[in-house]
Amino acid sequence: MDMFLDINRWTHIVVGFVGLAAFWVPVFARKGGPAHRAAGKVFRYSAMIVVSAAGLAVVLHCLRALIEGHSVSANPAGWSFLVFLGYLALVTGGILSHGFGVLREKRDLTALNTPYRRGTAWAMIGSSIFIIGWGLYWQPPNAILLYALSPIGIGNGLGILAVLDGGRAGPGQWKLEHLNALLGCGIAFHTAFAVFGMSRFLPVQLPGAWQVLPWILPAAIGIPASIIWTRYYRRRAAPAAA
Repeated sequence: MDMFLDINRWTHIVVGFVGLAAFWVPVFARKGGPAHRAAGKVFRYSAMIVVSAAGLAVVLHCLRALIEGHSVSANPAGWSFLVFLGYLALVTGGILSHGFGVLREKRDLTALNTPYRRGTAWAMIGSSIFIIGWGLYWQPPNAILLYALSPIGIGNGLGILAVLDGGRAGPGQWKLEHLNALLGCGIAFHTAFAVFGMSRFLPVQLPGAWQVLPWILPAAIGIPASIIWTRYYRRRAAPAAA
């Protein structure tokens, strides 16, 4: 199992770097142009591999811990880290699926209203509630991360349900959904890089409570950016609709 976990981990790391680089091309390229489309495909498939590898790693590590008899009460920190990574993989996968789904059904977003997508949205909401409860019950060292990032699953899950039910059907709404979803995926990629990638290149160890900074900084930057860009594109779409 060790060799398989190593292969899976390096696949996650290498493909993650590819996806991280591809993410920035559509940010600066002409929207809808060849570079945007090509880089978007690279990012999409990179993200699918990265999320799958992360989910697989969580499942395998959980199975190993159970087989070896490592209970949650004996190692709440280790189990809580796996729970948190599983939550991030689930939420990122749901956001990714939604972000590219709206491109396919841009003419009628309610066509996305399938059992799979509704189930995914509710799973995102449920996972957020679960990690809050987990943190309150076990009081792990990373409880602050569970609480701080739990709204992501609830907010995105409710947003996806609103789209499926036709509550978000304004002019150019598919662009806003695509933009916000891909920004959400970008936040996840940059969080992983800030937490795991930077430590491999910079021998910097943040003291005490500052250790949570790499976990929350990408979201602290990305969420306001998403709000600003959403307002910008909504203002652009309003005159066209009129």
